[in-house]
Amino acid sequence: MEYTVYSDFTSAECYGLNEQLATLGVSGNIQWRGVQHEPALPLPMRTLDRRALDRIEAEITEVRRRVDGVVMHLPRGKPNTLKAIIAVASVMRQQPARAAVFRDALYRAYWRDGVDLSVMAELQHVADLVAVPRFVELDHPDADEMVENWDLDWATERLGGVPRVIRGDGKILWGLKPMHEATAFFRA
Repeated sequence: MEYTVYSDFTSAECYGLNEQLATLGVSGNIQWRGVQHEPALPLPMRTLDRRALDRIEAEITEVRRRVDGVVMHLPRGKPNTLKAIIAVASVMRQQPARAAVFRDALYRAYWRDGVDLSVMAELQHVADLVAVPRFVELDHPDADEMVENWDLDWATERLGGVPRVIRGDGKILWGLKPMHEATAFFRA
């Protein structure tokens, strides 16, 4: 069964789903498509105000309620994720065997360490940590085109927010579900 996941690095629910995928052992077997949840976020990341931090803290609490043992910390800001999404698409094109590990590491770098995913040097550092070869261009022009196509698919399908998982049989998993529901969806 094929699965297409639409996701963004700065969504707490997307991080929770990504951790569920890793736990279920299917992280490397999905078609991940990064879409920007908030494309107007600035470069580089800016510190969030108290109201925004409170909102993210509430989202983290909800993810922790649904995903036992998930490790998350309140990030100081929200980065524009376009460069990170293009970086994952670049690795998918040039080193597909490293793509899931790199993607997982980027989610964790943001949600555990507060890394600014809008900074290319930070993306390269994470790539180095997970052994993505240096010959991989993290901003490959063809990857940029892939990301544009993902955004077009996302808009055409009118799927709303993230995360969304579309199973090969057309069934859709909307948002982050408790582990037993995610397991049933991916094991069907």
